[in-house]
Amino acid sequence: MTIVTIELDAGDWKSASDFRSALKDAIGAPEWHGDIAAAFLDSIFGGGMNALKPPYIIRVVNTAQLAPELKELICDLSSAMEEIRMRRLARTGENVEASLEIAD
Repeated sequence: MTIVTIELDAGDWKSASDFRSALKDAIGAPEWHGDIAAAFLDSIFGGGMNALKPPYIIRVVNTAQLAPELKELICDLSSAMEEIRMRRLARTGENVEASLEIAD
């Protein structure tokens, strides 16, 4: 299966809400999707909720001017996604190939 790469342009983001909205749009989350990290982890790795199905990579570009706390939020979600993916693989043998990376 081909891995889809989606780019999110962070050039105009000012807040965590901007990031979350862009991520929800990218994964095709339902309107009622939550904003906390756990909601994203559940919908991505639990399956069946979002329009975008793994395998995929969400690549965040144009991050040089982001506030440090926003960049940290993105890094934390990226790390959490990798941790959940590895735990699920070890526990069930299923590799849900979904990742979030900061390109620049």
